[in-house]
Amino acid sequence: MKLNPGLIVLFFTAVAAAQPTVPPLLEQAMRHLPGLRLLDPTVDLVGAYTVEELKNLGYWPPWVTIDVDRDGRSDVVAVVVKPGDTPQFGVIAVHARGGGSIEWVATLGDSPINGVTTGPARDTVTPLYCVECDGNSWFRWSGRSYETELHAVGETLETAERETDQGFGLFVKPSRDSKLVVAIEACKEATVRRVAGSGKDRWYFVEMSDEPRVRGWIPGSSVAGSSECIG
Repeated sequence: MKLNPGLIVLFFTAVAAAQPTVPPLLEQAMRHLPGLRLLDPTVDLVGAYTVEELKNLGYWPPWVTIDVDRDGRSDVVAVVVKPGDTPQFGVIAVHARGGGSIEWVATLGDSPINGVTTGPARDTVTPLYCVECDGNSWFRWSGRSYETELHAVGETLETAERETDQGFGLFVKPSRDSKLVVAIEACKEATVRRVAGSGKDRWYFVEMSDEPRVRGWIPGSSVAGSSECIG
């Protein structure tokens, strides 16, 4: 049986077209990460999600192009894997600034990451530890590192009372040693007016949505995560 050369060309053209083209910025970054490669569901997610399923859900390829550091240039955020008997998964961001500097969004760990998508705001990203669920946390670049659910001025957050909270409410200053303005309840909405501190010592100056619209500082530890106040 003689094969039609035209059909062969069409077949391989279609196969090539089905494969996503790695952005040059990401391709360059991967050369500086020996021992790591991009997520491959056929190897890394066996028994979970296929490439076709991830495509249908809008979570393929395993990277997104987004301006995460808000400098007006497109960056790339991608899922990487360190192969082994127990493969490790992580998420990197490659910033266009600085010729492709590499920052970790989620450091390597044993929990599979099925992909990455944009978060609730256009400069945030969400590693997909689970698909079709509300349990994934989003991340934002602070200027120094990627912080879990770092809110920006003008955004709405919800409060959450922790067992470690001493005097759950709004403070006069961004310090637990300052005077408490008013006690508040969990799962109450507030609008961010200012942001202070960093990392585990993050504080937000907020205006409560309920009347009277009281203002004060709330520690980042008293801010609810994405899925805490649903329902």
